[in-house]
Amino acid sequence: MEQAVQQLQEWLASEAGKTIVIEKQELEDVDTVHFSLESVDYRSSGDVIDDYLGDALILRGTGSTLNGDGELVPLPQPSYELAVSGLQVHSAEAEKAELQTERARYTITIGEA
Repeated sequence: MEQAVQQLQEWLASEAGKTIVIEKQELEDVDTVHFSLESVDYRSSGDVIDDYLGDALILRGTGSTLNGDGELVPLPQPSYELAVSGLQVHSAEAEKAELQTERARYTITIGEA
């Protein structure tokens, strides 16, 4: 596991039990997810059969996303997958992390427990 991935996994794991807000910017699209984080797992692309699934941090818990009407809609499964190919952690402070992957830019902020 790359050092940046391990750093992010440890930072997220230290926030288990709290609500995090994940803002993902991919091209011109911005998605916001409110997620009650329970735990964080690492999945290596070598551990899966599907070639299109790469290395990722799997956030376990429950969450919801803002739809086009500004309403919170529950996520379809009790996890959130954060692809980590090409991960660069720009900052990981007490309440906020900013990162970049090959696919998107993320800002993760910590909410209340």
